[in-house]
This record gives sequence, structure tokens and C-alpha cells, in this order.
Amino acid sequence: MYKYCLECGWQVSTSDGYSEAEVSKQAIEHFVETGHAVDSLRLPPPEILEN
Repeated sequence: MYKYCLECGWQVSTSDGYSEAEVSKQAIEHFVETGHAVDSLRLPPPEILEN
């Protein structure tokens, strides 16, 4: 999971050694502290299961 700010260069990712919960918590903290909008990408992309 990768989260990044739409207004500044802030970013955090599970590839940095954080859990998904920690990445989400840091994104919320960034929003609360700055008011900046945060978006996310899932790394790697989810697998599409065919039924």
C-alpha cells in the first residue's frame, strides 16, 4: 500500500517496512496536521479472480 499527499511531497508505503495499518495511521495524521488531501495506491495491484 502506498499513500501520498496531493498537495506536497509527503508519502509513505508498506515497502518502507510499515504495516498497512501504520501506513493508514500516518496518512490520517498527515491530513490532521496539514489539512492536505491524501490518496492511495495498492502495491502490488490486486489479483482479479475469475469465477
